[in-house]
Amino acid sequence: MEDSAKFLRLALIAATVLTIAISCGRSVRRPACVFEAHPRPVLETVGLASSWDPQLAVDTAGTLYLYAVYDQNSKSRLGLVMSEDGGDTFGPSVLPISGGDASIVSHGQQSPKVVMTRAEIYALWQEMPEEGPGRIMSARSFSWGKSFDKPVQVSDKDGRGYRGFASIGVGLDGHVYVVWLDERDNSNPDQDTSSVYLAKSIDRGATFGRNVRVAQEACPCCRPSLAFGLHGEVFVAWRRVFPGEIRDIVVSISRDDGQTFAEPVRVHDDGWKLNGCPDSGPALAETNSDLYIAWMTEGTDARPRIQLARSVDGARSFSEPRDISRDILDPNHPALATGSDGTVWLVFQGRAPSANGNWNKTQAYVVQIASDGSSSLAGPIPGSDSSISYPTLALGSGERMFLAWTQPEGNQQTVTLSRGRTN
Repeated sequence: MEDSAKFLRLALIAATVLTIAISCGRSVRRPACVFEAHPRPVLETVGLASSWDPQLAVDTAGTLYLYAVYDQNSKSRLGLVMSEDGGDTFGPSVLPISGGDASIVSHGQQSPKVVMTRAEIYALWQEMPEEGPGRIMSARSFSWGKSFDKPVQVSDKDGRGYRGFASIGVGLDGHVYVVWLDERDNSNPDQDTSSVYLAKSIDRGATFGRNVRVAQEACPCCRPSLAFGLHGEVFVAWRRVFPGEIRDIVVSISRDDGQTFAEPVRVHDDGWKLNGCPDSGPALAETNSDLYIAWMTEGTDARPRIQLARSVDGARSFSEPRDISRDILDPNHPALATGSDGTVWLVFQGRAPSANGNWNKTQAYVVQIASDGSSSLAGPIPGSDSSISYPTLALGSGERMFLAWTQPEGNQQTVTLSRGRTN
């Protein structure tokens, strides 16, 4: 009897130790953040019945800025609403930021982008005039979003071919950079690639200089991304089309303020062979002299996943990527955010695994990335009864987090906001 009791105690201890080891190994037992149980549409209160493709920003005073595309007289516009009480209420509004008669383009990864510094806001979008090629446009605000200057054109006015899928960023020197996909160099109409182009403003967005070609052979609808180093480096990432229709992620660096770019470095040999564009570009973020990059791939074992890699030598090389999405199904569209304390966060969309084979709805997932490259996954974030798309994340002061996405609302689309706090 005594031996049996002793054996039972040892078995219980062993089981407990095994459970702890498994939990620690997964590193997802304790979520990195907690979001509110009931996110809500917020733009209907300012008269926008239909809205989509949000962008978020938070200033040092804690004001929350929510940008979204909306419909006005059968034209798509870009507007802004603000909240000074942590997202409880919204207003005033700036409608629209985009001007003129042309409708802006916003679908898939082709949606407006916004960047905020301590003194300025820069908005970026693509619009299609009634005649001629599409154009990349930008508008700036020096009044904390209360008003925006007249939009200016970023892409060459006399260029030919399609241009879009643009990203915007501000370097440490205050110069504004824009990168996008451009088809002006395609002499073969059957060629399924684009070029990556860049333009820079040295007068705080009042004008943009000449368009510089960064590279050719880019996947034609995977948005390129930007980041900046502490010593003036400009990093550009995109999905390149390698021989044999292999579509993997590369990064190139400029050390002369975007005038010239080095030969691109392949982040990882995923070997994703695809005769078409997946409409999924990489996300870049730089913090504490480390460059982080996240992307979706179906290469190697044909299993969709979000991968994360880090460079500690200025994009000369990258670490072996980690599968950041784990067992989440159909993960896609990663976006990175960095906090003022150097923390790195990632958000993406995906479906929770199903035991009965049913397709669960698409929801948002948030990942905290530690300085050693490890991560903790939180999600799915509570949402609606319908699938969401293209989640975006902003970090506020202290432990505050804000998450927004697009979801169906009746026969329209609506932007939904969810608020969270880090643990």
